Amino acid sequence: MTDQKRVFKTKTFNRWAKKLLGDDVLCRAAREIEQGLFEADLGGGICKKRVAIAGMGKSGGTRTLVAKQHAAAIFFLLGREKSSPGTDFSDSAVEAVKLIGANLQIQPMSKLDEMKFKGSLKEICNAEKNQ
Repeated sequence: MTDQKRVFKTKTFNRWAKKLLGDDVLCRAAREIEQGLFEADLGGGICKKRVAIAGMGKSGGTRTLVAKQHAAAIFFLLGREKSSPGTDFSDSAVEAVKLIGANLQIQPMSKLDEMKFKGSLKEICNAEKNQ
């Protein structure tokens, strides 16, 4: 299916997710987001998506904040384990993610490719790979 969006994670998200979530799991989550399957719409193209950790399921897994409004890309921006202290993402974290997401969602693909080349974004799947 060639109309699927390319999926990226930020360098910060990648560092956090490295030991918790494989790219295949994130790609599946991104495809669910494309189908409108996510837990909350936070406005500005940002949504909250539960992503399961292997062997734990979604209810005991992670929570992610994802920018979904770009015409051709989805961005994983922030994550937390459900078991981490606190009940959810802080208001200041959500506001910061909204600013980062707003900036990413207006970039042309050439700029995203440049960011990927420089290492600030990592592409984890697109229509050709890791569906």
